[in-house]
Amino acid sequence: MSSTTPDDADSQPDEQAVLSHLVQRLLQREGGQIPLERVTLRVSDYVDIGEQAAADLIDEGADAGIYTLERGAGGTTTITGVSPQGPEPDIIVAAFGAAADTPDFTVISVVTESIDQAVRDAGYETFSSLADAGADDLTGLTGTLTQSRAAAILQEAPQHVPVGTRLATAAARRYARRLDAETDRGVARVVDLATTDIAVGEPVYRTAGLDPDSLEAQYVSAVGRNADDPVATGLHVLDDPDYPDVPKAATHPDAGDDALPVDDTGHVVPPAVPVEPRLQLPLDELLAKKLARGLVPVRLVGPRGSGKNYLIKYLCHETNRGYVSIDCDEATHTEDLFGPLTPTEDGLIVPRTGPAKQALLNGSVLVLNEFPVMRAGAAMALHRLLNEGKLLVKAHGELVEPHPSARIVITMNPPTREYRDSEPMNSATRGRFRALEQTYIQDIEVELDTLDAQVNGGSRVVDRGTLRKVVQFAHQTRQNENWPTLSTRNLVIVCEHIEDGAAPKAAVKNEVWAVAEPN
Repeated sequence: MSSTTPDDADSQPDEQAVLSHLVQRLLQREGGQIPLERVTLRVSDYVDIGEQAAADLIDEGADAGIYTLERGAGGTTTITGVSPQGPEPDIIVAAFGAAADTPDFTVISVVTESIDQAVRDAGYETFSSLADAGADDLTGLTGTLTQSRAAAILQEAPQHVPVGTRLATAAARRYARRLDAETDRGVARVVDLATTDIAVGEPVYRTAGLDPDSLEAQYVSAVGRNADDPVATGLHVLDDPDYPDVPKAATHPDAGDDALPVDDTGHVVPPAVPVEPRLQLPLDELLAKKLARGLVPVRLVGPRGSGKNYLIKYLCHETNRGYVSIDCDEATHTEDLFGPLTPTEDGLIVPRTGPAKQALLNGSVLVLNEFPVMRAGAAMALHRLLNEGKLLVKAHGELVEPHPSARIVITMNPPTREYRDSEPMNSATRGRFRALEQTYIQDIEVELDTLDAQVNGGSRVVDRGTLRKVVQFAHQTRQNENWPTLSTRNLVIVCEHIEDGAAPKAAVKNEVWAVAEPN
């Protein structure tokens, strides 16, 4: 005879509610769909429902609109959606863990039940309020809550703040940077490139009275293979870090949406620097040395998301150089780069300076992305600049000798099968550039460290063990040309999905799907 009392029976959650929440958790973990057979075979691992009973409940639920099923031609059935019934039962919470925004402080490694209660008694009811506390505020709330434990709590608490709260706070900070001083309202900003004629800063060695070859006056490669034995590159640092076109750290007052990420010490996260496969030197060292030679044109070739632009932006940030990036396409004309002829109010036709010409006048690093796809005439117009360091703008009647700090770099994808839309570069233009190849990072640990710093700089979003699995999977995709390739940029997006609440497997699955979409 069963010992279950009527009261016990009333307290038991409805089987359909339990099963629907179980299916929701499995769908979240697996990434959007799961075979019906897997649910029915494994349901008893989590709840007291038999295999056949689960199958019957799902069929009944499908008729009632609770489950969305796809039936295959071979008799297979896949669950692709579910509408969970009622609140999540305790049995599911116990099996899968509480939701990320549940204020259970004991999920922090050093928090015991007594510390949890003491913290609540002190008025900290949410992870947000706990993360905003100071170490001195927490120390001594109980006899076991020491200074070191308080510091550990403050380090872990931010990662448990609900993502919506973090996003709202970050959005408010970004919005505050774009307020009009007179109206105190958010505004758009339009920059007239033709009138942005302020030059970059002067070399530090000139304004600080340093020797030109002193280490303080130049970029020193101290990342990647050079981390233990830094190498001077000769690329001079300029003296104006606040110059508008210098890439800004995320913590800079003028930082925009394209700001460079910072680590937990507030420093810009350096790129994961590969070794150039033929020259066998770290790529940041090579690129910096080429740029140190003056207006020497450089061609940076690498797969999408390998960090070509990030490397250039990092070098510009470290040396306080302007960074002007132009995305080229089949419609890019000479006038798009150097500027059109436009009428004045008096009816005169005058030249208007374009972004590429202005970058060269100001002394910035001009970056032309996907250079080979632009019109042949636009590329040919650069030949004299590439050969002699002078830009002839025929329509303007000008021969421009760029600012001494001006540099030019082009980027492109390799013309391989994966990049079938990429155009090969004609040999006449190609021969004018120093070519460097930027491959994906070959060392899992190096890419792991870089991704960890980028993603978890402010607070821990993804634990290192999960990051390692994600990076390992990405490396497998790069070794098999039949698989969609996941780049470092794709991995940052995967981590963003995880921060939003997706399961790691689901996040990876989504990004593979996004990459694999046909062109």
